[in-house]
Amino acid sequence: MKNYFNHIYKYRFSIAALFFIILFASSCHKEISTTNQTGSAAAGNFSQVFEDFWTNMNNNYVFWSIDTTNWDNMHTVYAPLFAKLNLYDSADNEKAVGYFKNMVDGLSDSHYTLFPDGGYIQPAHDRKLKNVSFIENVFGTAPFSPSIDGHFYYTNALDSLYLGDKIVGVDTTGDNKDMYAVAGMITGTNDLYLSFSKFALAAEYQGGSAKIKAVLDYFFNKLNSGTVTGLVIDVRGNGGGDIQDLNFLVGSLISSPLQFGYTRSKSGTGRLDYTPWAPAIVTPRAGATAFTKPIVVLADGESVSMAEITTMALKQLPNTKVVGDTTWGANGPLTDNSVFNAGSFNFGKVFTNIETGNATYYGNAYTSSTMFKYIDDKIYEGKGFPPDYEVKQTLNTVFLRNNNIDDPQLDKALSLLQ
Repeated sequence: MKNYFNHIYKYRFSIAALFFIILFASSCHKEISTTNQTGSAAAGNFSQVFEDFWTNMNNNYVFWSIDTTNWDNMHTVYAPLFAKLNLYDSADNEKAVGYFKNMVDGLSDSHYTLFPDGGYIQPAHDRKLKNVSFIENVFGTAPFSPSIDGHFYYTNALDSLYLGDKIVGVDTTGDNKDMYAVAGMITGTNDLYLSFSKFALAAEYQGGSAKIKAVLDYFFNKLNSGTVTGLVIDVRGNGGGDIQDLNFLVGSLISSPLQFGYTRSKSGTGRLDYTPWAPAIVTPRAGATAFTKPIVVLADGESVSMAEITTMALKQLPNTKVVGDTTWGANGPLTDNSVFNAGSFNFGKVFTNIETGNATYYGNAYTSSTMFKYIDDKIYEGKGFPPDYEVKQTLNTVFLRNNNIDDPQLDKALSLLQ
């Protein structure tokens, strides 16, 4: 699994937004709660594994209303193919992984990850890699660490390149090991900058890394000083994280509740059995005052999940512009299916321990439990949220000759704050 996905899967709103009171994602692993799960039937052969997977997808996947995949046709095509496979033959298992990949290749859910036995299938990532303009990990590496191609990526040079007064923090030992945060004043301006590699800000602030907390204290002190004339929040290369950061960060910039979209989940097992849309609302932090100066959000193709949701929420503030590139396109919140009638599931129960009752499954699917719709009534799942100002970033525009570095996207952001 690539470094990028090591943090993409670690993901609270007002009571009015009931369907958003969840973790945006959990850690990337192969054990999923099956409480309240339909399916998970005993499987002694590949036909039973396939039927359990197909049924769980049919019942638990939340994007059938917008997805173009013909799920009934998948059953028609692949049921006889799986019937020919031996569950205990390694070569047949490789074939099965290929079949599963073909079945889910076009799904809209850009969080979707399938873990058949011995396999790892992430359709959205596969699609991104086919896009010649997509540059992976330009901003994804931790600061002060060289990449595999010998470059030191931009984040490690940020403080000396654009920031005068600044502070950098890296969590070196905690649950969010290698998370970094950078805050500072743009040289020669009164513009405040904040960047961080994952959404675990509240957790770090409330009892995590003292170094990350110091960065956030710096940021909040500057923000509340009355001297800041512009703000840059940089979520490029940020794979998402804990949804409580929405109130923690965006809630620090508002003084009244901010609605920026809607969510809904499944009300039953039918593909189109949906709950009503419920408002998605950011709640102000206690004592927060509205920040009314210009804000620029920097986002790119590797801004995922909470990075996208935060960008969309900030875009609802009157003086916010988004600069960079279209985001990843994974907007549906996630939790296990004990909370909703949809979401992640195991499939193909191949063994149950008589003494403990613990089950072993052929595989599991990691998928959104609710659908998110932006305040403009558009669903950006599988598409990504577009910037106001598109500025393409490539290695050649960042890493210049003679070991010089530039950031055209940040340059554009700063021009908008003048």
